[in-house]
Amino acid sequence: MKEDYVTSLSYLKVPIRPRVPKSIWNLIKIFVKYGSVPLAKILGITLGLGYPKNGVKRYPEAFIEMNDGVKLATDIYMPRKIFNNKSKCPTILIRLPYWKDIFSFLGYGYAAYGFVAVIQDIRGTGHSSGFNYYLFTEREDGLQTLQWISKQYWYDGKIGMVGASYFGITQLAISWDNKYLTCISPSITSTLNLWKNNGGLQIHALTTSIYRIMLNIATHREIPQVQTLTKLMYERFLNPKYALFNDSIKKKSQLKLSQLKGKSIKEIQDLLVAYYNVKNFDPSKRSYKVYFNFLNDFLITQGLDKDTHKMSGFLEMNTKYLSQPVFMLAGWQDMFLEKQLEDFLDIKKNAVGDAEKYSKMLIGPWAHAAIGHPESRIRNSGMLEFFKSLINLNWNRYWLVDKKDKFPDLNKPSIKYWVMGKKAWKYTEEWPPKKIRYRQLFIHSKGKANSIKGDGILTFEEPTEELEDIYIFDPMNPVITKGGRNLLILKGAQNQKDAERRSDVLVYSTKPLKEALEITGPVKMLLYASSSAKDTDFMVKLVDVFPRGKALNILDGGIRARFRNGNDTPSLIQPGKVYSYEINLGNTSNYFRKGHRIRIEITSSNFPRFDINSNLGGEGKSGEYVIAEQRVYHSHEFPSHLLIPFLNEQ
Repeated sequence: MKEDYVTSLSYLKVPIRPRVPKSIWNLIKIFVKYGSVPLAKILGITLGLGYPKNGVKRYPEAFIEMNDGVKLATDIYMPRKIFNNKSKCPTILIRLPYWKDIFSFLGYGYAAYGFVAVIQDIRGTGHSSGFNYYLFTEREDGLQTLQWISKQYWYDGKIGMVGASYFGITQLAISWDNKYLTCISPSITSTLNLWKNNGGLQIHALTTSIYRIMLNIATHREIPQVQTLTKLMYERFLNPKYALFNDSIKKKSQLKLSQLKGKSIKEIQDLLVAYYNVKNFDPSKRSYKVYFNFLNDFLITQGLDKDTHKMSGFLEMNTKYLSQPVFMLAGWQDMFLEKQLEDFLDIKKNAVGDAEKYSKMLIGPWAHAAIGHPESRIRNSGMLEFFKSLINLNWNRYWLVDKKDKFPDLNKPSIKYWVMGKKAWKYTEEWPPKKIRYRQLFIHSKGKANSIKGDGILTFEEPTEELEDIYIFDPMNPVITKGGRNLLILKGAQNQKDAERRSDVLVYSTKPLKEALEITGPVKMLLYASSSAKDTDFMVKLVDVFPRGKALNILDGGIRARFRNGNDTPSLIQPGKVYSYEINLGNTSNYFRKGHRIRIEITSSNFPRFDINSNLGGEGKSGEYVIAEQRVYHSHEFPSHLLIPFLNEQ
């Protein structure tokens, strides 16, 4: 292992896909052409959707022209009887950036079950022309595509949309103030700014992952994305020097996301062209120079300040004008969960008509389209259940085909969630559920809580006078991420034994529980701590410990000391002074079984999930850092504790 590196891509499970040889790609194209219908039938039967009865007609690739001349590559899949009779039929629209051809099985599948499926490469990706503005054109392009569908012979007045992640973003971008959509089902996605409300921490691995994805979708045309891993990405995933935070306390950005609110696509284009001093810009083509500079500022250098609550493309969104019902699929270990839950509660509070009355949210034990918890492997909450809910055939049958027996959960409470550990689904109309009450779990030790071998304990009893715990935080030797709400690195609930061996990780555990304890809702940590530095970070992880010692992470969060009073009022700390830090760990539903233990881990780094504090408070040069001595207090005066939402069902 090189001196500057702290882990490996294999440990982080970062995918590296070699370019597909031409011969193999030709075989893939043959399979896509002739094997998609059988595959769709097999998947439908496997997922319990019934046997598809329709033959399928696939139209030649069409190019829908937008108002500015950009042409969007579009495939149309149709039940053969609709094509033969030129009759009418409900439509499923899927807009995506990942090259539509490799998702042709979805088109064949929906058509085989009786829908016209329209699958489209978004602007600047796949076979579509134009410059990709990173979400900013999704509303205009989506609305114009809906209008185009409304003029086709098969259009029967009903259009639904499906898809996850970016597929979901393209749905939400046109979800308000339009007359065409009947229903949508955006999965594991959100309209909100992922870079806000993380305790001031930068979501380093997620930012790198999104950067990698956006590079891929802008450059591939004739073959699937290669998952390019550049030297910069490699360094950002593995080398802590590329994650050091040392911004000035008075840092000013040259360009803010909020400055783009209310601007047309043309105005945004002109601003970016001027900002990057680009000559002879042609918006109908893929200008990599402008795009890569924009991505670099937006995601790597943080030169563009993401200062808005909403994400780009949603700055004008108002759910008061959203009327069609929304089905949201989410996962407890998905990076979108907190924002998606906020989106859903906003819809239930402010939307109108069927959106307010019938919108649904399903939260399972999943990560981002992946296993998020061991219970993602069992029958009624496993990945088959995830993909069945993602395809969401019965939801669309209900709203688009008027088959009222197909979605029996419609009149049940709006949120259905999986309780990890209890292996059970529950329903609630409010979040958090009404029956929760908050309890305080206090940390204790004799001043030696370092590592799993230390003396840290966790109880419901308040501390009296106890020695504080001390550890050393070396930014060049960070605690390595293992699991959590990630995208391209290792996801979900993983055994935390590696972190728990370290002396710079404080470990506090309850005794084996005599009675099971269910927590459902938001979890917070009130931490009293001091540092020898002017600025530093503190991390907290909630862990479920099994009787034989396996320790699965449930939630994690952190805070940057300068942002202890909020992102808008940064201030350095006084070395040696005790401060209180409120750390939001997020929402969950976990049943700690009898004999299990509740554990929290406290440290100052979680790399590459988050960036790393240099501890310099904005002083010194780029790449410099200092080692900090951290003290965590648990006494009558400074009662550090975990605030858990205990579900009392009596």
